[in-house]
Amino acid sequence: MFQIAHKVLDGNSPGQDRAFSLSLDSRVVLAVADGAGGRSGGVEAAEMAIQHIKQRASTLDSQKDCENLLIQLDQLIATDKIAGETTAVVCVVKASGIVGASSGDSGAWVIEQSSIDDLTSNQVRKPFLGSGAAPIVGFARNRFAGTLLVATDGLLKYTSRELIAAAVRNPVFDSITGKLISLVRYQSGALPDDVSIVLCR
Repeated sequence: MFQIAHKVLDGNSPGQDRAFSLSLDSRVVLAVADGAGGRSGGVEAAEMAIQHIKQRASTLDSQKDCENLLIQLDQLIATDKIAGETTAVVCVVKASGIVGASSGDSGAWVIEQSSIDDLTSNQVRKPFLGSGAAPIVGFARNRFAGTLLVATDGLLKYTSRELIAAAVRNPVFDSITGKLISLVRYQSGALPDDVSIVLCR
């Protein structure tokens, strides 16, 4: 049985990050989205992405399913009069492994005791979903061990891979999100950016 946790904290106002997790009979669907800053409609784009993934979650089973979902999202957001652009990562975890797809600079890593497997290492940062031309990059692994971390750049950009991995390897699963947030929180208590974290073990 999989353990799941997710956390979204706003570092800016309004917060443009969104996250989602759903446990189904034989698999878990995880996703994050980070609305593009510096332009209008980022919040709406991220919300559209997560709502669409929620609606389609029960139909996602393969890498191709995830890729097609993000391709459709790119066009859907592009035609919306209010929504801007967003990153997105969607992952499906099964007993047989992990499949998924991404667009933008949010990430998905599988962290084991002695390794970090960046599932999204081949992704292309821009253009984002909602541009109508976002590059969608799929991924698949035929095994799953350790802990899957899906996160926005509010975590990944502001601390090191090594510190993130050390926090995720903590055997007390329920404490991990708090430890990860503490890695990027300033002494003042503020955050450098919005942070979304989804974990599966």
